[in-house]
Amino acid sequence: MTKPDPSRPGIAALLSALLPGLGQVRLGARRRGALIALPFVGILVIAAAAVILDRYGAIDTILSPGVLVGVLVLVVAMGAYHLGAILDAFRLGRRMAARQQPAPPRRRGLGTPLLIVALGAVVALYGVIELVGVRAYQATAAIFARPSSGFEIPAASFAPRPTPTPGVVPTGPVTEPPPPTATPEPVPQWAADGRLNLLLIGSDAGPGRWMARMDSINVLSVEVATGRVALFSLWRYTGNVPLPPESAGAFKDGRFPGWLNALYVYAMEHPKQFPGGEAAGFRATAGAIQELVGVPIDGAIAVNLNGFVDVIDAIGGLWIDIPFAVHDDKYALPDGRGYKVVDFRAGCQKLSGERALEYARTRHQDSDYGRNRRQQRVIVSLARQLDPIGMLPRVPELLDIARDNLWTTIAPEDIGDLAALAARVDKTDVQTYLFWPPQTPQRLDTAGIEHVREVVRTIFDGPAPSASPTPEPTSTPKPCPRP
Repeated sequence: MTKPDPSRPGIAALLSALLPGLGQVRLGARRRGALIALPFVGILVIAAAAVILDRYGAIDTILSPGVLVGVLVLVVAMGAYHLGAILDAFRLGRRMAARQQPAPPRRRGLGTPLLIVALGAVVALYGVIELVGVRAYQATAAIFARPSSGFEIPAASFAPRPTPTPGVVPTGPVTEPPPPTATPEPVPQWAADGRLNLLLIGSDAGPGRWMARMDSINVLSVEVATGRVALFSLWRYTGNVPLPPESAGAFKDGRFPGWLNALYVYAMEHPKQFPGGEAAGFRATAGAIQELVGVPIDGAIAVNLNGFVDVIDAIGGLWIDIPFAVHDDKYALPDGRGYKVVDFRAGCQKLSGERALEYARTRHQDSDYGRNRRQQRVIVSLARQLDPIGMLPRVPELLDIARDNLWTTIAPEDIGDLAALAARVDKTDVQTYLFWPPQTPQRLDTAGIEHVREVVRTIFDGPAPSASPTPEPTSTPKPCPRP
């Protein structure tokens, strides 16, 4: 008779923890193990195939709230099935051992600790997956604006760029019918004019400030065909910005006489003139920026600066190349109750989230122009450093940060296409522009508005006029080599 092995059931349980059914196969019940493994492996294969065949489409699908709920239910079901497979392997091993010579009393139960390890490991695994799923559901519910919530970007008054026509139309006499032109693949609505234009807003809402004020206002533009990128920074103290058609009647000339960053509050205080309800401030600001730059804004992303700090800390700090030393004797404390001295040496260095925010916001040593330039440098440096694979261990924390500090009008179903475009973008070659006096007057007139529109509209048509008022080039900040 074969000498019994009391640890055999526990080993079978561990193997089925690695893959349901594997423990049964190890015990010799191959058909039983295959039948147990089949549903589990089938689900994994289908999921893997969906990602491999259309990984960007999979992103769109998973971001749907209904799909996320379904995934959470599926994870619970798979976890229960996995636990059942482990228990089945253990019991099968115990039954097989019972047919053999009973184990000596001192060795009874050696498989039980292994069973506990197997069950605990699987519970922990599915618990983490479920936790991430719940956080993802909460984050998507908070990040994405609900349809018809009032946060839509209003229609523009200017004529949009013509849609590029695929193929080449032959000219001259035609003796034979031209070959048929291939039907172009459908493109997302935001790509119909050949460009993606996103409004990026950094809000400095905090102690001592009433409602949200725009601390950082940028328009990110990407040429869909080539992946070329331009980042335009608008001065928050720009006056006489043109208003969108839905609120242009608030002033006789259709322009807001105050500063751009004050439009949000003004619109909220005058609901009869600015539609949108609780979204009136956003709609007025986004619509005015769209009118000013002269291209359709396809979506907006707003970030609370507290979240900016948390993201940088979550990824381990920001590597950045600072071209000039910076010193500010009167940097306002976060709580608004005084000032502090901040210093930054020139050269490559790693900044914490708080230090990166200080670098992006300090301005007393030069001007708002210098601050806008530093904000551009921080944005580009952060974009270079974001590594989806490297951030995987911090996903739960990043989801919480996004839920509390990020908001967008981009539809979840567009995220996959945007991710595909982002994969083609060269982060080391981003053209940056500041709209600043004297090229752009602080209080805009018709010529100033046309200058801004011309720069933005022609940025990808060839060499564009510089919007920088200083000899400093508007090229991409150089990468900072890490040790």
